[in-house]
Amino acid sequence: MSAVSFEKEFVSLDLLPGSNLRQAALRSGIHLYAPLWRVLHAHIELGPLKFPCAGDVVEIEGKGVNARTEEEELLIAGRYLIKRRVTPNLRLACQVNVTGDIKVKTLPTRELDSLETKRAVQYAAVVSAFLLGMAVIMVMIALDLVQKI
Repeated sequence: MSAVSFEKEFVSLDLLPGSNLRQAALRSGIHLYAPLWRVLHAHIELGPLKFPCAGDVVEIEGKGVNARTEEEELLIAGRYLIKRRVTPNLRLACQVNVTGDIKVKTLPTRELDSLETKRAVQYAAVVSAFLLGMAVIMVMIALDLVQKI
């Protein structure tokens, strides 16, 4: 059995090796999500369909977990305009399979990555300007066609 200690909740669980951290935490009544995410997050199991779980970021101390993937690292950093720094001990609870003793800190403080956020906003601005320009051109073509009819 692997000992999993949730620091903020003062709860310890004994899990079988290979157990999923998110499922074990939710079964034990431990909240992995911020209050807004608790309302919005849908706990839907649809077989082969897999929704990315980016809201259940936890901080893990100990080596008793599987390795983090690149996809997981991107989800921790942020999918939209706001990007966050990714430290080695941040993980998505839904991606963690417990293999040994660990300590878990739920709802960790994550630092904003201002450079990556700035790049994401600039990219979104360029794409938006391009799409707006294309829309204006399409409207002008449509008006020109209407006048010729």
